[in-house]
Amino acid sequence: MPKKLYFLLLLGIYLLAACSYDSEKAVKNGDVINMNGPIFNFDRFEQFLESVKADEAAFVRIANYTLEGNPTLYDLSFNGSEFELEIDRSKNKERGDNPAKVNMSCTDLVSEEGQQLFIYTLEGCEQGSTDDNFLLLNILKEQIEDHDHEH
Repeated sequence: MPKKLYFLLLLGIYLLAACSYDSEKAVKNGDVINMNGPIFNFDRFEQFLESVKADEAAFVRIANYTLEGNPTLYDLSFNGSEFELEIDRSKNKERGDNPAKVNMSCTDLVSEEGQQLFIYTLEGCEQGSTDDNFLLLNILKEQIEDHDHEH
């Protein structure tokens, strides 16, 4: 009996670990990672933006982490004319009443430069019967400057 219990305990730990999506896994997958301040792999987002400017199909995953380390994944694709966004909160333990996954189509990706922030917003997003804007990414300018020095 103890061997079965030990095996079940190890299996449970393995399954819990397999369900998580920590920042190390996100880095290995090449995701753009937003850790509530620091941004990692921002060059992937810049490559995505370059493809969009050239009207070329592109894909990027953005992993946004809460202060507690819970991820919300944004899978953003561009087909040459419009954007498809899947928001995956299934691995976020604090998602509350929010659905695990939401999909929307958007017409534009707008970048704004504030005094301290770069702001990226999807506009003309259709989700069900509503038409709305969706804040994709806020990046402190100093974070980008720090990132640029790593190249």
